[in-house]
Amino acid sequence: MADGKKSLNPAATAVAGALVGAAAAAAAIVLSDEKNRKKAEKILKDIQESGDKIIKDITQKARDLKNQADKQLGKTKSDTKKLSAKKK
Repeated sequence: MADGKKSLNPAATAVAGALVGAAAAAAAIVLSDEKNRKKAEKILKDIQESGDKIIKDITQKARDLKNQADKQLGKTKSDTKKLSAKKK
């Protein structure tokens, strides 16, 4: 193409579409059973809880790193001011 964009291969697009359709059909069959639907809901809830815990841990670690960086920056600024005062 003139603008440098590549077009999608029609065969690859058709295969991908068929796979998505098959997956959707399989999911519909599995989730039509109440027992399987309850299992899927429990799995999704467990995944969400794990994700929430991971996000909480990452957030805390990010805060800790920020606090360490702020302390180091303050120390560096203080050291720079002391060195500047000594040179004068």
